[in-house]
Amino acid sequence: MKQNEHATLGSANEIELATAKIKPLLTRLRRQRMTLKAALHLAIRQLVTAGELKTLSRLPPSRRLASALGISRDTVELTYAQLEAEGYLARTVGRGSFVSYRNSPLIGRELLAADATAQASLTEQALSASGRVLLVSGYTPHAGLVGALTPSAPDLRQFPIDNWLQLEKSAVRHHTEQLLGYGDPQGLVALRSEIVDYLRRERGVKATAEQVVIVSSSQQALSLCTQVLFNAGDAVFVEEPGYQGAKKLVCAAGLRAIPIEVDPRGINVDQLVATRPSGRGVYVTPSHHYPLGHSLDIDRRLGLLAWARQENAWIIEDDYDSEFTYHGMPTASLQGLDQHQRTLYIGTFSKTLFPGLRLGFIIVPPSLIIPMVAAKQLQDGCTATLSQATLYAFLRSDGYTEHLRNMRLLYKARLDILFAAVNQYLAAWTRPHLPQGGLQLVCPLVDAATERRLVAAGAEQGIRLYGLADFYTDTPGQGALVLGFAAYTPSEIVQFIKRLAQIFAALPMPKNR
Repeated sequence: MKQNEHATLGSANEIELATAKIKPLLTRLRRQRMTLKAALHLAIRQLVTAGELKTLSRLPPSRRLASALGISRDTVELTYAQLEAEGYLARTVGRGSFVSYRNSPLIGRELLAADATAQASLTEQALSASGRVLLVSGYTPHAGLVGALTPSAPDLRQFPIDNWLQLEKSAVRHHTEQLLGYGDPQGLVALRSEIVDYLRRERGVKATAEQVVIVSSSQQALSLCTQVLFNAGDAVFVEEPGYQGAKKLVCAAGLRAIPIEVDPRGINVDQLVATRPSGRGVYVTPSHHYPLGHSLDIDRRLGLLAWARQENAWIIEDDYDSEFTYHGMPTASLQGLDQHQRTLYIGTFSKTLFPGLRLGFIIVPPSLIIPMVAAKQLQDGCTATLSQATLYAFLRSDGYTEHLRNMRLLYKARLDILFAAVNQYLAAWTRPHLPQGGLQLVCPLVDAATERRLVAAGAEQGIRLYGLADFYTDTPGQGALVLGFAAYTPSEIVQFIKRLAQIFAALPMPKNR
């Protein structure tokens, strides 16, 4: 047999072996109530990181794998593109898809991605059922590609760190014993009062300091909600597209995340109400949807509140970046309209100050104060008191208001620069609308296939592009790029758009633009 015949046979064997490994693992993951796309993505990722699909080995062509698994080719294509963007695969026209990920013995986390079919499999034999669900829903390995114009990232270079450190030193000097000991699991009373005063004034929230629980993040706040409000197997509605962290947390808690479509009026409340059996709760970003930027209109807000009252369900309102509104006043909170105490309001300081602060809050109805504090106390005892005291002083001194005002002006200028650059260099491929606020610009594309090609082409150059597929549970019917601007200087923004234009130029020109 000739050498090229050996190579062809080897490739065929690799493809058959890869298919034989993917299929049973996909079946098992689907039994854990994962969506088809998420299960296929995780199955291939686990096999790659565990070394079952070795570096440089060839994967089945998308059409062939789709046929073998009985799924659509689009689902396989989208999964391959995502894995390529994350650094697991390399794809070359005419040659196919190959494993590009290299296992490192220094990264112990990769043991968690061991193949469930292997002997002594960690995921099957060493983890509990809930541990397996957490692994499936929550584990995301560090990606080797550099993020470019990352959505929702604030500019940390502008933070007034000297002022912050002075306030921190003052807090320690005057309250040493209090700040070095165990704190109140609900949070410092002074900080809770300051937060409520601010939210009443700026967001129309109706609450008292007693209803505030200080948390480390919106993720912890949502985790507390899943523990306190729902039983295993309950359905919770989530936005589609929407924040994937919330969807993963809902699934990790043993709940069913039911996607509800989002349109320019916000989450489709009619679709939510018509879904049967109904959900026990809903997670929404009504003031400024992530990532599309829509605001839930008043009719749908009232409809959502009426649904929650009628179904005895809970509304979890995540007000993640409403502080950054560039035209007019921010939309008032949904919680402020709720006359029947069915809404829990989540906020953090990760976008307005800095993510490393790890401070946020959840405002709960009076009936939930004690259960929520009890759950918080069991999770981590208390949130760091020194950070709380420093934040209180920062709010009290008007440092927070001044910083927000400065960042609004800066981010608005950067949004204008990004918008102008996209219209100058990418006008043949996308025509975005200028958003009223937020930290990202959504650039629609002619179709989802163009998005996949762009993400893949960017990955070949070491660029992590974010598309709508990153925010969908299932395969999106439309395509778009989601470009951040807040964390980048004008020159960084323009240079990236020029580079992106080169990637676009290598693709076929879209039709019907």
